[in-house]
Amino acid sequence: MSRGRIIAAVVVLAIIGAVVAGVLYSNAAGAPSVTTAKAKTQTLGVLVTASGKMEAASRYDVYPPTAGTLDSVEVTDGAHVDAGDTLAQMDTEPLELQVRQAASAVEQAEAQLESIDRGVPVGIDKKAACAAVSAAKAAYDAALSAYRAFQSAYSAAPPLVKPSMVATLTALNVQQKNAYASYLAAKSNQHKVATGGQVVEARDAAEEAESAAEYSLKVAKDTLDKATLTAPAAGTVVFNAVGTPGTDNGLPKAAAGAAVTPASSLFTIVQLGSLNFNAQVDEADVDKVRPGMKSQVSLDAFPSANFQGTVTTVRTTAIQTTTGGIAFPVLISVQPAGKNLLIGMSGSTNIEVNAVEGALTVPIQSVLDANGAKYVFVVQSGGTVKKTKVQLGALTDTQAQVLSGLGVGDTVVTSNLSGLTDGETVRTQ
Repeated sequence: MSRGRIIAAVVVLAIIGAVVAGVLYSNAAGAPSVTTAKAKTQTLGVLVTASGKMEAASRYDVYPPTAGTLDSVEVTDGAHVDAGDTLAQMDTEPLELQVRQAASAVEQAEAQLESIDRGVPVGIDKKAACAAVSAAKAAYDAALSAYRAFQSAYSAAPPLVKPSMVATLTALNVQQKNAYASYLAAKSNQHKVATGGQVVEARDAAEEAESAAEYSLKVAKDTLDKATLTAPAAGTVVFNAVGTPGTDNGLPKAAAGAAVTPASSLFTIVQLGSLNFNAQVDEADVDKVRPGMKSQVSLDAFPSANFQGTVTTVRTTAIQTTTGGIAFPVLISVQPAGKNLLIGMSGSTNIEVNAVEGALTVPIQSVLDANGAKYVFVVQSGGTVKKTKVQLGALTDTQAQVLSGLGVGDTVVTSNLSGLTDGETVRTQ
């Protein structure tokens, strides 16, 4: 072969090599760019996330004994008090009047009974019987009012507080029923005396009227004795709203001259040394949560801190969230870790409902759902990808457990999954 032909052949080969290299470079440059991650083993913590607020673990509500007005308030919002300290004083003038009226009713009932025992003519009995009816009616009205007011307070109370209120509610119910029976007896006696009924029957009715009047007097005295509102335990005083918002949208609170009712607590005594995080757990997740589970709480007031907690209570009464969803309150005892945690601080919590040891995991974004099956794209040697079916186990917000289909160290694609095809060449970042 001549020297010229050899040179021509070399030139042709160089040109072909350049063309092939150019095509390969063009294909590589046109390959999609993807991010990747390696499948690895780790302990996978399955979490339930919920938002909520800090609240006192121990709290005591203070209710006025009856409807009326406050004469004075002896504490300030947020003040520390000891058990028995005076919080407020009700105006006692109307209560003292009720005591005097009840005492007068007792005297009238006693006079009625005495007149019957002496066999006094029916004309005098009629006046006494009328007084007995009035006294019994007043006693019944007072007992019924007290029962209904406390019943309203019971209905509005948190589920954890209700058991402590049942005994009082039952007692008030019995009292109003007994007072009503006494009132009916007094009415019956009035009718019998007016129609010249038998002395024995009149005496029985008079005794019922006397009993009702004495009970009414006891209720009036007890109410007067409770007109001074005191702290049931040591702690911090929180003032509650005692009415509807004013023109400035502010909620009225306990103050001299404020109208109060036994249906609403004026003060709550809280113990800041023991706080709970009240998490609103979605109804879809609450069945996974159990008392004793560990939790990590983050608060907006301390963005760089995390607080360790333990689930203490899963309440069974649902609430509606601000977004219209259904949630269940879960109480988490929180360790303050030297921070000044306060009631009302908002934040979120991650409750560890399950922990899978030695789980083979990949990032959750590497998993592709196609017709109900789960796939990942595994990067092969040479830069091509293989669409691989996998079976998943536990899931978190960031990781997925792979039960089959992958091995430790396999490289999976974590971006642009929807545009990839099996066997396609990719450029990894």
